[in-house]
Order: sequence, then C-alpha cells, then structure tokens
Amino acid sequence: IPITACFDKTACYSLAQQKQELYLTRQNKKIKVEVLPPPDFYKKSTSSGIPFVEIGKIYGSYLLLSPVANCEFLTQGLACQYCDIEGRPKKDRSIDEILETVKIATQERGIENVCLNVGFANSEDGGIKRLAPYIKAIRKHFDTLVCVQAQPPKTNQWINKTYALGVDSIAYNLEVFDSELFSKVAPGKMKLVSRPRYLEALAWAAKVFPSGAVVSNLIVGLEPFSSTIKGINYLASIGVIPTLPIYRSTTAGPGTSNLKISEIVEIFSHLDKTLKKHKISPSLISHFNLVINAIDGKSFGGEAPMKYPWQAVINSRTANKLALGLRRRLRVKTKNQPK
Repeated sequence: IPITACFDKTACYSLAQQKQELYLTRQNKKIKVEVLPPPDFYKKSTSSGIPFVEIGKIYGSYLLLSPVANCEFLTQGLACQYCDIEGRPKKDRSIDEILETVKIATQERGIENVCLNVGFANSEDGGIKRLAPYIKAIRKHFDTLVCVQAQPPKTNQWINKTYALGVDSIAYNLEVFDSELFSKVAPGKMKLVSRPRYLEALAWAAKVFPSGAVVSNLIVGLEPFSSTIKGINYLASIGVIPTLPIYRSTTAGPGTSNLKISEIVEIFSHLDKTLKKHKISPSLISHFNLVINAIDGKSFGGEAPMKYPWQAVINSRTANKLALGLRRRLRVKTKNQPK
C-alpha cells in the first residue's frame, strides 16, 4: 500500500496516529491497523559481516535471494523498465553466505520457500548453470521448496536440467502479454531472448514440471485490461499460472493504464475461473507472497470451490513436497547411471 508519493493522488494512503492507535486513511475514510516490527533477520549479519538484508528479503514465508550479480540486460544497456537496478547485488554471494541467510530466515520466520533470482546470461543455459551450486546446497541442508526466477535458456534441454537440479517451481516472467509493449517494457528480453522463445519455453516447462509449478508475471496496469485477459487465457491454456503483481509508480510511465478497481476485481475473478476451467491447481504457488496470486483470486468474485474433508491435507505443503519428491524420482534419470 503506497503511503508516500504516487502519481494518482486519489489513490494515496496516509498512516496517522491518534493517541496510541494507528490508522490507515484515504479520502476521509480510515481503518485501524497495527504496524508489525521488522524481523530480527534485518538487524543481523553473516559471519563475514554482510547484513542479511543485503542478501535476501522476506515476504511472509517466502525468502527471495539474488546470489548472482551479473545481468547482461544491464551491461548491454537493455534494462527492463521495472528493474530494481539499485537493489541488485553488487557481487556474487558465496554459498556459505546464502546458507547462513536461509538458516537464520528459516529459524526466525518459518520459511517454506526459497526463491533464487538470476539475471540474464547470454549462454545456452540462460544463467541456470551459475545457480546450480546454490540450488544443490540449499536442497542438501534445508527442507524447503526451491523456486527460480530466470530467463528462458536457449534450449529446452536446460529446462529439463533445471528440474533435475531440484527446482520445484520455475518462473519465466513475460511481464506484459502485448507484443508491442513487450519490446518497449523489456527491450533486453525482446532482443536477446524474444517473445516467441518465452512462450515456447513456458509451454515446454509446463510439460516437465508438475501442474501448477510454472508461472509467469503479467503486471496489472502496465498494459490494457483486454491484453492482460488475453495473457491469462493463453498462459492457462498451455498449463502456466499467471501471477499478477499490480503496477505502481511515482510517475505514470509509458504504456501504463490507470485501471479501475472494478477492472482489477474482474481480472482476478477471471484468473480464478480460468484456472478452474483448465484444471490447474494454484496450491504449489500459494507461497508467492510477493504478488497477489491465483489463490487470492478466489476472493474477487469467483465461484466458491467445493470443499471436502481431505482437501486441506491434499493441498498442504507436506503433501506437495511428498508428491514433488516422488515425481522427481520417477522422472529424473542420470545418464550412465548404474542399473
């Protein structure tokens, strides 16, 4: 919720204090709120003296890490419009630093998912090879789901290898579905990867990873309402779950559309209904607390799902991990492995 500067003054909120109570206010309306103290995680440092906050960010039970510094979109002057350039790491993190970060975050916050974000590498693997040591180390030492946000590799073989490394969920983020806006918003993705390759890679990944484990961002408000709906329909049709962060900026950038609340409600309601139509369960990505996701979409007017006594067990993290582990053992084979 923006409580500082924003280009739409009617959408701004303020945090006000009255006596000992805090209120979130907007246009003469207010609601009582509580401000939670930041986790101790943000006050501590690794044994090498690096503050944990410089290595990872916590969103609920979700830990986001960027262990690799380089992104060739940046070095070639092709940064995405929405890229948090200042927030990117200045150098690669050691495996020990990453493991320390996961350990303290897990102890303090009960982390259920570790997400590794990697910048683009113009190589066959697209950057996954540089993440491999971190993935293996995390899986060896922690009982957690591992997801990766990356750009599509040049060959589908590396999508297979990504799954075999132990990645539970993969995100190749389109950000916008409209082809013209895609080239403006993400020039590096268009020039060095291409929109067709994103769609091809997402479709292939959906066949390799479990149902509901392949996702792609569509930023709500960065393209016309109708284009986001088209994107939801297409991605769901190939087995991919669209995740829908809402665009916010202090200035109205090119390509943005000032969506109404009614349109946002319709988008999330449509997402919920579309996933049901294609029989894609969003339970595996319920940990994506960084964005409003498919499970949240059920609150926006979709039909209430039928509930059964055993449904909570089937959709639980424990059940998901058991299913993922069994499926991985059945599908992943090492070449020249002894019989």
